[in-house]
Amino acid sequence: MLLWLFYAKGPLAAPSSEIQTLTVAFLYNFMKLSEWPVDMANTDFTLCVTEGRPFGQELDAISGKEIQNKPLKIRRLVPGDNPRECLLLFLPSEEKPIRMQEWLKAVEKLPVLTVSDLEGFLDQGGMIALINDDEHLQFDVNLELVERMGIKMSSQILQIANEVRRKQ
Repeated sequence: MLLWLFYAKGPLAAPSSEIQTLTVAFLYNFMKLSEWPVDMANTDFTLCVTEGRPFGQELDAISGKEIQNKPLKIRRLVPGDNPRECLLLFLPSEEKPIRMQEWLKAVEKLPVLTVSDLEGFLDQGGMIALINDDEHLQFDVNLELVERMGIKMSSQILQIANEVRRKQ
């Protein structure tokens, strides 16, 4: 079941709501299967999304689920909010480019897992890029950046990633 949530292979002539549901499943599992630095141990498990894309029931469905014995909190961010309390920050491709860079700058030295479905996101300093090629939803991981921030990703995630960028 876990792999299905990650790797929805096969034809997806899917409405955007199905893609959003899959995206949220990916985000949840990225959080569930990652470990943050010890000094983050008392931090709430907070998944943040910016206002670029309206998520509704999809996020509500995972709010409160337990991750490492803590309830998952969902936070919707607007410009001016502080994303430093987030463990995962999702930046949708609809986000304005200047805002995308502002969000990334705000967390660049923090153990915040940054995820987006924007093409070229890893090259802009992101950690996980979701890829929807109309056949299936996949993801690439910038493992070098993830590890530099002290985040450990499960081998389950890395094994099913489309591409894993490591230290050169």
